[in-house]
Amino acid sequence: MNKKPIFIIGAGGHSKVTSEIITSQNWEILAYIDEGSTSDHFLGKPVFKSLEQAESANPSVDHAFIAIGNNEARSKWANILSKNDYTLPHFVHPSALVSPSAQLSQGVLVCAMAVVGPSAIVGQGTIVNCGAIIDHDSVVGSFAHLSQRVLVSGGAKIGSNALVGPGSIIEKLAAVKEDSIIASGTVIATARKQCFQ
Repeated sequence: MNKKPIFIIGAGGHSKVTSEIITSQNWEILAYIDEGSTSDHFLGKPVFKSLEQAESANPSVDHAFIAIGNNEARSKWANILSKNDYTLPHFVHPSALVSPSAQLSQGVLVCAMAVVGPSAIVGQGTIVNCGAIIDHDSVVGSFAHLSQRVLVSGGAKIGSNALVGPGSIIEKLAAVKEDSIIASGTVIATARKQCFQ
C-alpha cells in the first residue's frame, strides 16, 4: 500500500513525538517546515524555511500537520495552511483510546495512553498529550494543549488556546477560560452540588 505524503510544520521536540505517531500509520513525511531551524535536515528528512520552498520541492503534497507545542503558533499555521487548501488530518497514537462517539476535529493529536471518552469534543489543532484523559461529554476548544496526565472530568469545558499543565485536574462540570495558563498539578474545582447532580 502506498503511503500518503505529508508535510510537518515544526522541527523540534514535539515534532519528534508527532512524527513517530504519523509514520506508524501509513503516512510518509516528505519534509519539515520550520522558519527558525538551524539545520537543513530533521529525523532524516529535509527542513525548509517556508511553505513555498517545501511546495517547490514537493508540488503534489496536499496534507500537512502542525507539530508545534505553542498554541498561538499552531493557530497561525492553521490559517496559513487553510488558505493554501491543505487538508489537516487528526492523528491518534495506537495505544490511545478514543470513544467511537467522541469528535476529533482536524489537526488534533492524541498521544500515547491518552483517553477521549464518549461524546467528548476536541477542537481543531488541540494536543492531548501522553496519558491525558478527557472524560465523557467534555468539550475542549481549538488550539488548546492538555499536558501529560491532565484529567478533564465529565462535562467539563476547556476554552480555546488554553494551556493546562501536567497532572492538573479539571473537576466535573468545571470550566477553564480561553487563553488560560494552568500551572502543573492545579485542581480546578466546581460546586459540590453541581458535581453530583
